[in-house]
Amino acid sequence: MKRLEELAMNALPSLQTILYDGWILKFADGYTSRANSINPIYHSSEEIAVKIQKCAEIYQRKNLKPIYKISPEIAPQNLDQLLASRNYQKFHPTSLQILNLNHLKTPALQSSVTHYDFDETWFTHYARFNQISETNQVIARKMLHNLIPQNFFTSLLLEDEIIACGMGVLEADYLGLFNITVAQEHRHHGYGRALMLNMLQLGQAHDAKNAYLQVMLENHTALNLYKKLGFTEAYQYHYRIPNT
Repeated sequence: MKRLEELAMNALPSLQTILYDGWILKFADGYTSRANSINPIYHSSEEIAVKIQKCAEIYQRKNLKPIYKISPEIAPQNLDQLLASRNYQKFHPTSLQILNLNHLKTPALQSSVTHYDFDETWFTHYARFNQISETNQVIARKMLHNLIPQNFFTSLLLEDEIIACGMGVLEADYLGLFNITVAQEHRHHGYGRALMLNMLQLGQAHDAKNAYLQVMLENHTALNLYKKLGFTEAYQYHYRIPNT
């Protein structure tokens, strides 16, 4: 689990990161919870009440709330209960899922284009499909340009029109799938599945043995798709944020 947590953090680089007594504090001007969260996945030795207060002060200086990512790999193990007792509210319960790439199905729609560097056309469609504001587009671009592991950006085409897109990140025999999205008018027609199968094949061609992704538990459509593709849950995580 800890290795998967590390891979997922590498695949979503924040604008700034600091280390504090085994905790990884990430900052991205408030764009997404993951990129602005405290990841307490290594041994912690400082008195925990003092540490929680210091983290709150650090995030306050950045005009952000301290958001904790709570996975099975947290230190100390009772951190979730401690935060709950301090009125930190639980939100965004999420499933991290994995898939062995030994037996992949062939995608029904093969027409796709992949770029191995950041591609503005891909990003334009991704931002439009997800209705990302202009301010957050600036932040998202910076984050994607900060990627260090090998990555690729895939667009699915229908009669030369981009109808779906996604990003893959390759590291340590794993393919991470991120930003999977289909244009609103083309959803529920199997294009998300076709896109992902294309991306999984690309990962396999680059020697990936397994794939992983993260999906919120309220996203039943995505959960159903990933189940059909063969993904299974490795573990769940959630976030805690002060209720103030």
